[in-house]
Amino acid sequence: MTENELTSLLFKLADLGVTGIKVKYDGAGDSGSIEWIGYTDIPCKTPEDVDDNMEDWVDDWVLAKICADAHNAIENFANERLLDNIEDWWNNEGGWGELCICVPSGKYEITNNIRITDYETYNHDGNLLEKVEED
Repeated sequence: MTENELTSLLFKLADLGVTGIKVKYDGAGDSGSIEWIGYTDIPCKTPEDVDDNMEDWVDDWVLAKICADAHNAIENFANERLLDNIEDWWNNEGGWGELCICVPSGKYEITNNIRITDYETYNHDGNLLEKVEED
């Protein structure tokens, strides 16, 4: 996606009343994907303003019908240009997170969570002969 295409997309969404977009993703075991994309029409000056008062993009007939390509463009852009370039959230134990985007400014913030499995090590020693039962 070129800069002009991205700018056009953001202004098209703004014209439809969209002020913020939230992208939720999850991954583990060598794969990951975007799980959900939502939008808001509540004023958003910063990415932090994009709150949990979101509507599901695909449930809104205006966005789903008019902007099916926009949904795919946002998903592809998020995957290829943003989420592929941060901490590994898709391999091993994986991770999850949220990408919040202000419309039309394009300012964004990613909250990326990485799952880490921890372990404790204990050492024991002795002599096998001391463990033999006596008759």
